[in-house]
Amino acid sequence: MPPKKVPLFCLVHGNPETSAFGIKYDKNTTVDELKDAILIKKKNTFANIDSPDLTLYQVNIDLTTQNTQRTALGNPNVNIVNDLGGQVLSPVDTIEENFPAPINKHIYVIVMVPAGGSKNEILVRLENKLDGIYKKLKDIKNVQKQSVQQIPSVSVSNRDKIQAFHHGLDNIEVINLAIKHLGLDTNDIVNIDAFGWDERDERAQNDRYIPYLNQILRIGTYRTLAIFDPTSNADFLTTDAGIPLPLRQASTTDVVVVDRFSVVAMFPECHIRIVFELKKNIENKDRYQALEKLTTADLRSNYAVLTVLTDLNGTWVFFWFEQKKIKTLVLQRNAAVALINNNMKLANQENIAKENNQIRRGAIIEEQGPLSKRQKLKRFF
Repeated sequence: MPPKKVPLFCLVHGNPETSAFGIKYDKNTTVDELKDAILIKKKNTFANIDSPDLTLYQVNIDLTTQNTQRTALGNPNVNIVNDLGGQVLSPVDTIEENFPAPINKHIYVIVMVPAGGSKNEILVRLENKLDGIYKKLKDIKNVQKQSVQQIPSVSVSNRDKIQAFHHGLDNIEVINLAIKHLGLDTNDIVNIDAFGWDERDERAQNDRYIPYLNQILRIGTYRTLAIFDPTSNADFLTTDAGIPLPLRQASTTDVVVVDRFSVVAMFPECHIRIVFELKKNIENKDRYQALEKLTTADLRSNYAVLTVLTDLNGTWVFFWFEQKKIKTLVLQRNAAVALINNNMKLANQENIAKENNQIRRGAIIEEQGPLSKRQKLKRFF
């Protein structure tokens, strides 16, 4: 009796390695038939596309050792050809032509979904709603003389001007909480290695700090969340004047944690959970940049945003809105990472609850946990 064939393990581009899945095949199975099998296996993910629209890339990523290709898995911005060594598979070839002897614990196929390929009716309605919002913003822009404030150059005076405009917003409150009051158990806090910056500018090192954040934040354990690099979009956090800021804010940021589906839907800015502002060396002026990005991210996102200003070493400063105040908290690295992971866990639970329709909207947020009282800025006025 011939030995049982090892399934051909596949992974959707941008998903963590824990989401890999196996497909059984025989010697006559074609790549086109493999697409059909993938579509059946992932029917909930690919609900609105046809199998020929999938693009399959041949790779060979060893999951038994640490390597650069394995580290890049889970990053939706990674280049399949350049970073993962991928080659497009022809639909007319057989699987055995390309994979004569696959072995276990290797990923051999990366599945690329066409842009917008997994949109459902809810996302379509969201797009239509956003189109209406953008039209209103454009109309306001046509009748209002706007001044533009580039966030990287924000000053104390401009910060005060914005705060004065929000007459219902009180001042910044620094809080100092013990670990037990953050909703953390001592078992949640583990030793985290510091990040080693090199001589390049911060954002030029996204090829290193994105994998680092993927690792320390254990992104693979949160099925509904993703780490997204918005640095290629200079207007990622841009907001227009008067909605409700008196200045037009124009900027992007270094890293955000978003709902995973929003990356595929190409609206990650609407589903920001956490903003990371990264600096090699944190200076006093960086606080004002972080506060402005908290404000603009909160206005763009559907959620109450948490902003983290950090050098990925000894300084981790948190900012969020609560009770008509900007709250801020400083933690050492190990406790900071534990707190972020706990917030990601709550966000993941919230998303899963929404998906399963098991409990009413927002009930998970009410569970006792760190920073659980964060509020939307627009509720203050």
